[in-house]
Amino acid sequence: MVYAAILAGGKGKRFWPASTAGKPKQFLDITGEGSMLSLTWRRMRSFLPAQRILVLTAADQADAVRRDLPELPDENLFAEPVSRNTAPSLAAAAIMIRARGSDEPVLCCPSDHLIKDSDGFRNAVRIAADAASGGDVLVTFGIEPTGPETGYGYIETSGSAPDGAASAPLKVEKFHEKPGRETARQYLEGGNYYWNSGIFVWRPSVFIEAWDAFLPAGSEPLRGLETAASEGRLSEMAGKYYGSMPSISVDFGILERAGNVVVMPVSFGWSDVGSWDALGDILPKDAAGNAGAGEMELVDSKRNIIYNPDGFTATIGVDDIIVAVSGGRVLVCRKSESQRVREILDRLEENDKKEHL
Repeated sequence: MVYAAILAGGKGKRFWPASTAGKPKQFLDITGEGSMLSLTWRRMRSFLPAQRILVLTAADQADAVRRDLPELPDENLFAEPVSRNTAPSLAAAAIMIRARGSDEPVLCCPSDHLIKDSDGFRNAVRIAADAASGGDVLVTFGIEPTGPETGYGYIETSGSAPDGAASAPLKVEKFHEKPGRETARQYLEGGNYYWNSGIFVWRPSVFIEAWDAFLPAGSEPLRGLETAASEGRLSEMAGKYYGSMPSISVDFGILERAGNVVVMPVSFGWSDVGSWDALGDILPKDAAGNAGAGEMELVDSKRNIIYNPDGFTATIGVDDIIVAVSGGRVLVCRKSESQRVREILDRLEENDKKEHL
């Protein structure tokens, strides 16, 4: 038996204009089957009771989470009073579980990823939980690369899985930031590099020990939060302590520095839907390779991604572009430039056009 901690406080900036400050990506229905958060919740509920699933989000998104997840117990929702990135969020999850008198493994996962093979996912969780139960390790899921992807970080391991399926975890040698195309090709050819999925399994005590070792400035406020959690006053006292936590991702703050990190190679149809070009593998395609949502008429156009679920889109003689329409905002770019959407948001901030964010 494990717990699950769903990280649901992100902004989804690379998915603008559909993802906005008022309705970030995790609350969008991209597949037509429900919001990405609700899909993640249903995936967890397929093998866990609601009482064992925690959700961590930003204070201004807490009401949206409650509306999206009516099954979620009130005591299982942690609303960050200020944004402090993923390491403090996962520390909060660890102390919430310890406050219940448990040190069982916790599955930590983002709220806005898609996984096609649910059975494969559950099997991977079982293997990772066994590893975390039996040793003081921080387990991360490494996705077997299907191409020289430049939008993901990579994990270099001491070896490779024999069949690409979930297997015993491998020793992590090094984490690598998002590479250029040629470096990504070298990683792919090496056979011992995996995409960093952002999905983890560990015992709360092991994570907190790593927190104290690598983020000691956050130890005192974490002790305050843990005392509050044990007294049933975590929500009440979060404002006092959480703002003193270091604002850092779990990758930078802990995983890239710890010596007890292992990676479990997996292949279960994962996508982080991190940018518009990812929809090419998710949305239905026509005979010319165009993927889209909404009514459309595409003439002499190939391999485009069209997202206009509430409208009609027509193109003539264009290939490999993205057209995304939402809330009166329109994005047009080459598929190869989809990782640069953040630059638009930076421009909007600089030019005081925040109403479009």
